[in-house]
Amino acid sequence: MTSPSGAMGASTRRQLTVFAIICLVVSWGLWLVAGIHGTPVTSSPAIWWFALGASGPSLAALGAYVVLRHGNVPRTRVRVPWLWLPLALVLGALPAVVTEAALDAGGFGSSAGGVVAASGGLLLFVVTFLIAGPLAEEFGWRGYLQPRLRTRFGILATAAVVGAAWAVWHVPLFFLEGTGQQAMGLFTLRGLLFMVSLLPLSVTYLFLTERLGGAVWAAILVHFAGNAAGALLPQASDVAAVLQFAVILVIAAIVYAAWRRAPTTAAQEAVATAISVDR
Repeated sequence: MTSPSGAMGASTRRQLTVFAIICLVVSWGLWLVAGIHGTPVTSSPAIWWFALGASGPSLAALGAYVVLRHGNVPRTRVRVPWLWLPLALVLGALPAVVTEAALDAGGFGSSAGGVVAASGGLLLFVVTFLIAGPLAEEFGWRGYLQPRLRTRFGILATAAVVGAAWAVWHVPLFFLEGTGQQAMGLFTLRGLLFMVSLLPLSVTYLFLTERLGGAVWAAILVHFAGNAAGALLPQASDVAAVLQFAVILVIAAIVYAAWRRAPTTAAQEAVATAISVDR
């Protein structure tokens, strides 16, 4: 789904540039402040700088709207959630569920109660994992960046660019004490697979948001399900990382194949016609 010339218009380039600058300045700048405190980001006051920085993608989307004052935006119309809503939850949780079932079937979910209790109860657990990651990021990645790329690029190219941006954005977290990324280590198999997995994950997110018409809300749900399942069913080993990555790849391959075989939908046509906005 590209323009006749295959080139990205000046308007889209400007929008993506402003978004990238705001996102990196907000996230990396505030994470730098959090790191200077020299304490884990789970403790005060570093946690406040860390949390605000983690909202960089969504804040950047808002900031780009304010700075550029643009009106028409390529969007996917949200459809009735009878399909994308349950699929978002299932596909998001599946890598952690399969890994836990394969490596610790006898003790499946044994740590979940403790994780929820440590979070302050089920309600706080849900609220925390809904805000930290899904709401903080997805209005930027899938709400702002993805639809603009889709006016010029195909499925895999769009997923690759969004996934690469998502991965690069995470890099400072490997150097902040108290983060899950710092526990993995950047130059380890687990760290490498975490970074690379964001590319096939982006294919699945794109499928749910555009092909199934879930828009940014589907991205928020799949992100929430993945993070929450990972916390409830933790498996911190190289074997677990490889297995989770394999499941993510299989899911991405299946949804991509299903998408390619399906006829063009009204939602896809709407994205295609949004090219005119960028001319």
